[in-house]
Formats: sequence, structure tokens, C-alpha cells
Amino acid sequence: MRYLLAWLLVCAQSAVAAAPEPEAATAQPAQVAVLATLHGMHAEVPGYADAELKTSILRLAPDVLCIEMSAQDHAQRRAGSVKVEYPAVVYPLIDARQYTVCTLEPSSPRAGTIIGPYQAANRAFHEDRPDEAAAFSAYMDALYAALRLHWRNPSRVNDAVTDDLMRAKHALQEAMIGEGERIGWGAWNQHFLDVIVRTASEHPGKRIVVLVGVEHGYWLRERLAGRDDIELLDTAALLMGDG
Repeated sequence: MRYLLAWLLVCAQSAVAAAPEPEAATAQPAQVAVLATLHGMHAEVPGYADAELKTSILRLAPDVLCIEMSAQDHAQRRAGSVKVEYPAVVYPLIDARQYTVCTLEPSSPRAGTIIGPYQAANRAFHEDRPDEAAAFSAYMDALYAALRLHWRNPSRVNDAVTDDLMRAKHALQEAMIGEGERIGWGAWNQHFLDVIVRTASEHPGKRIVVLVGVEHGYWLRERLAGRDDIELLDTAALLMGDG
């Protein structure tokens, strides 16, 4: 009997030692909302003027704000003549709300390496095929004239109609301008995507609002959708009550 008890005790200890460790709780994925901005066109779209942009950011309630700036430009609060929404809306909100900020654009010299093929292809397109370049410019003017009428509120700037039109616009742009356009546009957006994914991994369970110009929205949403490590939010639906 004594030997039997000892044997049973050894078996019990072995079973405990062999029992699998309980799995660590899986981190909740970060929520990501891509919020399209209009740069200088905010002043031309009454439904998405500066006040509406501010309201949209606040409604999305970010823990982290990813901005379409390089680290260098953000540190010096540079915005240039295009991204006028930054001094008007974004930077004051960052100061007031103390958001954690990530910067989407690459700094020099990496920025020049990425954008070089894009700039060269566009230069050659305008110099070598001026008639095609003029036709494409007229197409863009008409597209944006129609979109300014469609953009009655922030939700519409972020809806499927806008994304579909921007996707088609870039498909035509790449077909007309060529490989340099495709490579440069893809690489620039891929850098944005890499930053967003890295930021999401660093902030599990948090809400990340990504501010990008309206032409980037379709590209990022397509590639963020369906990921296991990110919950992509429907920005248009969240903003439906605006405007």
C-alpha cells in the first residue's frame, strides 16, 4: 500500500507538471478610423468647413491621432500652403486635448527616395504629352466640381461614393502617366499603412484616428479592412449625424 500511494503521488505531480499553461489574454485590437481631410478645399465645402472638421475629430474620440505630417514638420508646426487645416484645426486640438500623436509622412531623405519616381513620371507626362495632361487636368476639375456638390457633410467625404471615385481617378492616372506614378503612389501610401499598423500594435485597445487627404482614404481602408490586429471603423457611419 505504501508503494502504491507513493506511485500515485508521483503520477499526480507529473500530471500537474504536464498541464498546459493557461493562455495569456489576447490583447484587444486597436480601433482605427480613417478620416479624410480636404486641405485647402475645406473653405470651399460648407458642409466640411473647419468647424465641421473639428467636430468630426472630437466625435471620433481618438486616443491617438495620426497626422499627415513628417516628424520634422510636426516638430516645427509647419503646414505649408496646402494643409491649412493643421494650423486652423488640428494643432489647436492637439494642444487642447493632449492627444498622443504619430506622424505618417517619412522625413528626409527617405521622403525624396519614395516620391522621386512619382515626380519624375508626372514631369515627363506634362512635358511629353501635353494634350493628354490637359485632358486629365480637365477631368480632375470636373470630378472635384461634382464632389464638392456631393460633400454635403463630413460623412459623405468619407463614404463609399467618394472612395470609389478616388479609386477610379487613380486607376486612370496610373494608366495615363505610367509605372513611376504607380510606384510612387503605392510606396507613399504603403509608408502610411506601415506607420498605422505599427501604431496600432503599440496601442492595443485604443482608438486611432488617421487624418489623411481625401485621395488616400480608399487605399488605406482597403488594406486595413479584414486585418486581425486592427478593427477598422466605418468613419462615414460614425459621422452620419454631422452636417
